[in-house]
Amino acid sequence: MDTPTDFIIPIIGLKLGEHKYQFKVDGTFFKEFDHPELQEGALQVGLILTKRSNLMELQFQVNGAIESLCDRCGGDLNLPLSHQETVIVKFTQEEFENTDDVIIIGHEDHEIDVSHMIYELIALALPFKKSHEDYEGQACDEEVLEKFEQYENENKKDVDDRWSALKDLLTDKE
Repeated sequence: MDTPTDFIIPIIGLKLGEHKYQFKVDGTFFKEFDHPELQEGALQVGLILTKRSNLMELQFQVNGAIESLCDRCGGDLNLPLSHQETVIVKFTQEEFENTDDVIIIGHEDHEIDVSHMIYELIALALPFKKSHEDYEGQACDEEVLEKFEQYENENKKDVDDRWSALKDLLTDKE
């Protein structure tokens, strides 16, 4: 993946203290990552980078909307998103493994790429269940829901007799 240069922050020469950044995230950003659920959206990401002598604190704030699919009817869903998270970046020469909220970089690193952090933040902020009924002003496709109901009713009528005998075993408790 080619990293968009807009998401690379130079850290050499960055003074101690607080620094603010704004990033625009849209479809071109999502095309850099291969994820079927994240293809389109319009998000603003605010970053407050607080640099200290041995670490940096990155506070991300994401606001906007993602275009997704409804889990219930399969229709287009405009999914509002508002999420914040903090990531710690430590400077060290020792061997440590990165964790979810602490990233280790060497003192010789002169820049930090926040694009992957932003992408993960957005992906993890997506709700588990995405449905029109959860968001005001959006409604599921009634035709699709009716077809699901018809299909469900047809399948209830077509019960295979071989399986019916197994139900009797569950209720026969002697």
